[in-house]
Amino acid sequence: MTINYVLLCALLGLAAGAVPAFLHGPIPYKFDAVTINGSLAVWGFYLARCSIGLLVGMSTWPRAWYLRGPLCGLLMMMPLAIVLLATPGCREP
Repeated sequence: MTINYVLLCALLGLAAGAVPAFLHGPIPYKFDAVTINGSLAVWGFYLARCSIGLLVGMSTWPRAWYLRGPLCGLLMMMPLAIVLLATPGCREP
């Protein structure tokens, strides 16, 4: 039985992207402290992490998957990192 490459990457991405939600990640309190709905705001991070595998499976450049993974991860997480840095109280003291 063969499985589609994009489907495999999407399923692995969903599984691997769900793990950080249980171990670490932005906590809703960080956003609640500045009157942003924290429980809703952290879902942007969870969905971006889970979408990385799908993006790796759908993209074709660079050819090697082990180079596409970090590149797709950077592209998916960089906008959220900028928002996180712009949120008061979420930076290093």
